[in-house]
Amino acid sequence: MAQTVNITGYTIGWTDPFILQYDWAKTVFLERSDERTRDWPLLSNPIPVTVLTLAWLVFVLKLGPAMMRNRKPFTLRRLILSINVLQVVLNAYVTYEFLAVGWLAHYNFWCQECEYIRTPEAMRMARACYIYFGLKLFDMLDTVIYVLRNKPNQVTFLHLYHHVSTLLLAWAVATYAPGGHGTFVQLLNTIIHVIMYTYYMIAGLGPRFQRFLWWKRYLTRMQLFQFVLQFSHNVNALRIGCKYSNVIIMMFLPIIVGTFSLFMNFYIKSYLKKVEQKKKQK
Repeated sequence: MAQTVNITGYTIGWTDPFILQYDWAKTVFLERSDERTRDWPLLSNPIPVTVLTLAWLVFVLKLGPAMMRNRKPFTLRRLILSINVLQVVLNAYVTYEFLAVGWLAHYNFWCQECEYIRTPEAMRMARACYIYFGLKLFDMLDTVIYVLRNKPNQVTFLHLYHHVSTLLLAWAVATYAPGGHGTFVQLLNTIIHVIMYTYYMIAGLGPRFQRFLWWKRYLTRMQLFQFVLQFSHNVNALRIGCKYSNVIIMMFLPIIVGTFSLFMNFYIKSYLKKVEQKKKQK
């Protein structure tokens, strides 16, 4: 039976009775969420995104590999190319939105509060945060494709950790503070994703284009530099007492450190140690 909570006319969704029967949940997921976005799909409470994440983990770690154990890998070349093109376009669009109504407009780099208002610019930023959240869901299709192509070596802890952590952070930003300081992390991420999926797109065109992919190691360096900027930006916000959600900033920091550590470990193993091995062989 449908119920209604007397908070800006919010109507409970199909998962909400399991959450909103508790007073603390009503406070956390309704009263403290942004009333502009709380009725947008998947943002009313954490159950839908949690279920999707768990289902994805079960498939990529258990069901998918079991299904592909005695089957030939799918090629999916056209699908992968289409996804890469779409990723470049969508990430470029979100990058433009973040810059046009925020970071190249009136946002203060050192401290920017979330603007909980319904001006055209503030709503554009909120929608950009929501599309970014959708892109983090879309990113998880990469792992499904690895499984269907029977490439379990690419489903690493780094890969899983990065996808899950960025998705949960994107959900938190879109739900509680869709705009302001936290979007700088997302801006850097969309820029990197434009470059990264451009690389994947070129790689998918075939062996004759391999000579254009000499810059792979520099992509990893850009990703590492991205994390340094993100960490510094959020630490400074805490230092100066920026009036942005400290909870979200405190969520960002350990995840950024953990991701940086994993990416650095990948970079050392993939590039530095290989260079040392080649020198020893000579």
